[in-house]
Amino acid sequence: MKVSIVRGGGIAGLVTVTTADSASLAPPETAELRARVDRAGLAGAPPPTPPPAARPDRFDYELTVEDDGGVRTVRASEGTLSAPLRALISYVTSLPGRQERIGPPG
Repeated sequence: MKVSIVRGGGIAGLVTVTTADSASLAPPETAELRARVDRAGLAGAPPPTPPPAARPDRFDYELTVEDDGGVRTVRASEGTLSAPLRALISYVTSLPGRQERIGPPG
């Protein structure tokens, strides 16, 4: 399983991409990642998600889960994130085996 989180917006408009791949995680971290993905409702077939409305100085998120040959992407703005999605974002961005990249908008 691979989870990618793209966060854009904010005052500077920088884009941060954080990726966690279960292949590089310890078994307990892999199990926790899978559980958080399930709780966030990112397992299975994706429902259609409209793009978030632009809000100045707020963050927008795009979460992508690749697992068992399937890909699911969900988009949400900072103000519309559910508690399980916030928990997943927090977990992925704190994992020791994550990869991060920061770049300009666009």
